[in-house]
Amino acid sequence: MVRPKRNQQHPDLQTAIKEVAKKQIAELGAAALSLRAIARELGITAPAIYNYYPRRDDLVTTLIVDAYHSLAKALAEAQDAEHVNHAESIMASAWACRSWALAHSAEYSLIFGTPIPNYHAPMEITSPAASESMIVLIQVIDAAYQDGELTINELSPALITMLQPWSEKLGFTGPLNIINLALACWVLIHGLVSLELFGHLAPGPEFGFGEVDSFFESEIQSMLDRMGIS
Repeated sequence: MVRPKRNQQHPDLQTAIKEVAKKQIAELGAAALSLRAIARELGITAPAIYNYYPRRDDLVTTLIVDAYHSLAKALAEAQDAEHVNHAESIMASAWACRSWALAHSAEYSLIFGTPIPNYHAPMEITSPAASESMIVLIQVIDAAYQDGELTINELSPALITMLQPWSEKLGFTGPLNIINLALACWVLIHGLVSLELFGHLAPGPEFGFGEVDSFFESEIQSMLDRMGIS
């Protein structure tokens, strides 16, 4: 494949393309992403981009994978610090997810927002990256289970059927209850983060949220209490 020549204006053209793409997504939404518009903003010809990303969908897939990797890294780094107990460890993961989302709203919207019309993610590429964050959450919950600090209930046959493929996909050999609780945590965390990021937890004189930080922490704490993790 012929690569465009590097120049002083864009010594790393591939990174420059992705940065402008994220800017477009933040301003106009992912559906409006345009390779030609990116080329115009960078002051280059369209073929220079096509050498890296022949189609818009190729760029979208790269941005999705990058976003998943970045989110997983944030969650993993939250576990690098010492935590006094398992509740604090899981809380750190929740805060890391929220902080990453608020700092990378375009990327968050790309992977958890409205699907892009006519874009179909190649699961063999995006799925492994998407699993990374879930694996971090499963590990911290499983650590609480191994220490006897986790309340688990009997799973229904329907849940067992749903969770078994997750177990095989993630390579987790522990109780399916751990995956079930990790998914429940994931849904709660992203539900709260999505509502906040898309303006549904904004302060207001009536039915508003003035202290989103406090609300977020109280909801995560309630979840930990239900799980019996202290």
